[in-house]
Amino acid sequence: MLLGGLILLFHAAFGAQAAAPDSKRVALVIGNSKYVNAVALPNPANDARLIASTLRNAGFQVIEGVDQDNAGMHSLISKFTEESYNAGLAVIYYAGHGMQVDGRNYLIPVDAELTSPAYLKTRTVQI
Repeated sequence: MLLGGLILLFHAAFGAQAAAPDSKRVALVIGNSKYVNAVALPNPANDARLIASTLRNAGFQVIEGVDQDNAGMHSLISKFTEESYNAGLAVIYYAGHGMQVDGRNYLIPVDAELTSPAYLKTRTVQI
């Protein structure tokens, strides 16, 4: 399953108000195209670069990764978690392969080898 442009918005205070114009804005942008063990996708890397540029122009601090392996994706997520802790607005954008198993959704790193369902927890990013 292709998850093209999965966008999640979080408010630091979980409120309905918009972030103040001068508050910190952080974005995590990942675009995975060059898969080792799956069909390559032509658009996610380019889409991610465009989204990252657009968000930077809108005043976001962007944490960006293209063609990320498992360790790289988890590292970017950790950095995003730290940077967005006190942010007024945080955005996550992901383009690449993903899958759903037993009602749980997973983002697939470019190096994932999913020969068994047991590997889902260690070789993907569960959302």
